[in-house]
Amino acid sequence: MFRRFVLPGLKVIVAAGLLYYVIAKHLDADSKRRLSAIFLESPAILFGAAGVFSLQILLGAQRVRILLASQGVRLSYFTALRLTYIGAFFDTFGVTSVGGDAVKAIYLAREAPEGQKVETVSVLLLDRLMGLWGLLTLAVVMSLWEYRTLQADPEVAPHLKFLFIVPGTLLLGTGMLLSESVYMWAPMQAVLRFIPLGRSLDRAYGSLQKFGTRPLALLAAWSISLVVHVCGVMTGYILMRGINENASVGTFFVAWFVSNFVISFAPAGGIGFGQYFFDKFFKSIAGMDHGWILATAVQATCMLGKLPGLVAWLLTREHRVPALQPNKEKVAT
Repeated sequence: MFRRFVLPGLKVIVAAGLLYYVIAKHLDADSKRRLSAIFLESPAILFGAAGVFSLQILLGAQRVRILLASQGVRLSYFTALRLTYIGAFFDTFGVTSVGGDAVKAIYLAREAPEGQKVETVSVLLLDRLMGLWGLLTLAVVMSLWEYRTLQADPEVAPHLKFLFIVPGTLLLGTGMLLSESVYMWAPMQAVLRFIPLGRSLDRAYGSLQKFGTRPLALLAAWSISLVVHVCGVMTGYILMRGINENASVGTFFVAWFVSNFVISFAPAGGIGFGQYFFDKFFKSIAGMDHGWILATAVQATCMLGKLPGLVAWLLTREHRVPALQPNKEKVAT
């Protein structure tokens, strides 16, 4: 009972309490008015934004299926959707977004054929990379579109170099991951041979080499990632208008993509971190003075949109009933 209902409930309460603490710490009359515009006066905005956000999860499930198919694993869409919702739920209520992937990996392993569990779960690493590639692609494109505006800002201009350094680093890492030459490199094989769990890592690394000859699968996953993040930024834009803020579409998009990339591995769904970085980036890039309010509205929307993951998790957890022990008769001595 504790593990099945009480513990999940405590996770939700802790995350909600943390969000409330962050709100209460900054709350003033103006902030209260802006937040009430969404939560009290126009809940349709909140639910509408949550609906657009949910499209990210629906599309993310299909991205996982495409990558799994390249490994020879066929997963029904609804199974993939259930696993994606479970992972999304733990993104918010777990320790980090990586924790959500770890939970999803456990449930995905249960669906994998015997002898292919490691290879199947390894796809989640590539799924994460494709998500980051979609986010960085849109960040770079929108930054180039607004380059003159960003370059003219003395606070932003010195950091524009990271628009090329970060994607370049990720490109190098992805290339090494999918390169058979790197995989077969003698020092790499030596490392895999001697480190703990090296055999499993070797199987996972080796299975990802298939994608080096499957560019169409990677292209499809990347394309889905672009749509996923467009849905995300539209969610943010709806909420931004809901709190009676205004910013140009271009600079808003740049601030959104940069902020979300930075907090993608923050603990507890970015609560606290999101407020800090949204405040920082939206003020310097988009000229918004209430980034923390937007971050709070986004986090509440994410919690609402990810709650089906809690239902999916509770319904699919295994029931473990202790074996009945025979009564032992007392022996008189």
